[in-house]
Amino acid sequence: MKKLLQLTALLAPLALAACGYKLGGFVSPQMTGMKTFSVNMFENHTVYPNIGMQITSSIGNAMQTDGTFSMTVPSNADFTISGAVRNVEYERLLTDWRDSYQSLEVAVKIEVAYRIVNNKTGATISNGTVTGSGSFFNTGGNTQLGRDAALSFATRKAADQLVARLTAP
Repeated sequence: MKKLLQLTALLAPLALAACGYKLGGFVSPQMTGMKTFSVNMFENHTVYPNIGMQITSSIGNAMQTDGTFSMTVPSNADFTISGAVRNVEYERLLTDWRDSYQSLEVAVKIEVAYRIVNNKTGATISNGTVTGSGSFFNTGGNTQLGRDAALSFATRKAADQLVARLTAP
């Protein structure tokens, strides 16, 4: 039995590799030759606090999770990602029948403008807008917690869109 487990442990990575599973490695044509990145703090052009920080963190996490590029300090990075949160829209999807001010389900949509700059040449590699949306079923009745959870999910979705634009073959 022990030998079977050892054999399975050795063959599992080979089987996954044969199926084409891989962390990172694919890049869009404009990112050829780039290996390292840094993320500048995103500006916040909304009335909601800390969203610039939240999208900055989400983009850094998404890029590292993808594994195609390595994060480094700005002075050593091949390219830098920067931008601004342009818009945040909240929508109450479901209210409590006993209290119409209490949101039971909250949806949010976030719009983020980004710019990617080649640090060696100073040229803009890519720019555009990504959006993310999310919702949260607020069973505890705390609307602010629901809004925060929905926003966190939306920023991760927007960050995933940005990473997909950089790593799509």
